[in-house]
Amino acid sequence: MTNLTSCNTTDPFNVTSTEDTSPLKVATTVAMTTCLIAIMLGVGACIQLKELWAHLRRPYGILIGAASQFIVLPLTAFGLGHALQLPPKQAIGMLIMSCCPGGSTSNMFTLWIDGDVPLSLSMTTVNTVLSTGFLPLNLLIYCRSWTDKKAVIPYVSLAQGIALMLIPAVVGIAVRHWKPKVAMYMIKIGSIAGALSVVVIITLTSLLYPYMYNSSWKIYFAVAILPLISFGLGYISAFIARLPHFKCRTIALETGIQNFPFCMTLLTLTFSKSEMGELSLYPLLFGVFIITESVLVTAVYKAGVIIYRRMSKPDGFTSVQQKDETC
Repeated sequence: MTNLTSCNTTDPFNVTSTEDTSPLKVATTVAMTTCLIAIMLGVGACIQLKELWAHLRRPYGILIGAASQFIVLPLTAFGLGHALQLPPKQAIGMLIMSCCPGGSTSNMFTLWIDGDVPLSLSMTTVNTVLSTGFLPLNLLIYCRSWTDKKAVIPYVSLAQGIALMLIPAVVGIAVRHWKPKVAMYMIKIGSIAGALSVVVIITLTSLLYPYMYNSSWKIYFAVAILPLISFGLGYISAFIARLPHFKCRTIALETGIQNFPFCMTLLTLTFSKSEMGELSLYPLLFGVFIITESVLVTAVYKAGVIIYRRMSKPDGFTSVQQKDETC
């Protein structure tokens, strides 16, 4: 995240910086890093090497997800920015957010909706690597509508993000291979950490950046609608490619959920502190809304599973994921 923690009471966009070592800042960093490691250990514990290798050997789902992430989503954000006639800085914040790769959040929610966890982890890793090329390309194509400034890509943050995701995941995969019983406990701990991270992200982001709630209705509308559009486009793209439904759900989440701390780092490196207040409105609200909407999508899915089970005969019931795999 950035070092923006307070705002001028007369101008919500005139944001001043505070020390990176402030107690709340340190608490946020420690809490999120701890949750991330626990989540990725649990995600890795769900994965078998043969499943992971199958996706890398035949990367149809990965390619569809990458196309949705780096072609469809930025174009959608660009069109939405012009349709709503957002101020240039707010539109740039939305566009940069849409061009960022996914993170561990999509892996966590994929686990919760019975998606393809190996595919989710593969897509997150591959898309993060691909973003080193596609992110500056998309910004070059679309940002010229609002600014001539070239974005500074935080490659160090990208590398750190990959390491923080992959190292715990690899450990989890190894535990799944050698100690399957221990892996089951890791999955439960990862799920608990994921639930805690939902509360932590929303609470600490609201405390660190309260000025974001002073946004206009246009920003609120864009933040609310773009993730839903992204979920739909990702699902439809995978469905058209005739992938099973549990893989469609996975690609939908991977398309719609972006890494907003990475976006904030990019904005901090590219723009001045005086510009950051307005530029960061969309990414910050996105961090709150994407969690909230993903929780709602998960709740709807779980409710659907319960209804399906009650309507099905006990001897004829097949789990949703098993049914999808036979499609």
